[in-house]
Amino acid sequence: MPKRDALRELSRRLPAPREVEKIFDGLQNKDDLHTGIVAVSIVEATLEKLIVTRLKRTDKEFLNRLFQNMGPLSDFNSKILTGEAFGILTRPLADELHVMRAIRNAFAHAKMLISFSDEPISQEVSRLKLTRSIQGTNGTFPNGTPLNLPAKANFLLAIRIVLIIMDEIGKKKSTADKVIARALKQPR
Repeated sequence: MPKRDALRELSRRLPAPREVEKIFDGLQNKDDLHTGIVAVSIVEATLEKLIVTRLKRTDKEFLNRLFQNMGPLSDFNSKILTGEAFGILTRPLADELHVMRAIRNAFAHAKMLISFSDEPISQEVSRLKLTRSIQGTNGTFPNGTPLNLPAKANFLLAIRIVLIIMDEIGKKKSTADKVIARALKQPR
């Protein structure tokens, strides 16, 4: 059993911010399966870390019971719902995470190789509102520069935006709505 515990610990380790940047820089050139699973796993682990900061009890045994095996927060869906219930996530941000979760699950459970160019995956990626919002209604950045990203690049951009938002939530011990409101506040 200790060997399995070591494997579980290894799979649950969250890389440091610099490591995350290196991972994401490399994911664009990795195979789609690797990208779809690793990117969203980092988002899930980051959300778990945010949830833990809001708990009254954080001893290792208790956290293992919450987040491992058949614990009530052992799956990404439960973590998203809990993040929304605690006010860590807004409903729109939770919706983005559900789309990411669905994409990750498709890659993780596929019985054959699938890719971001497959219609069901690219359709799901197109549901990510974070990247659509920066593209504007005509598929360009606000300055008129065209933004025609392939599905994989669009997916990775949305993941990076979510991680930035979550990082600010953690640093400010805040919520997504407050972080977004501060980010959109016009400088005086």
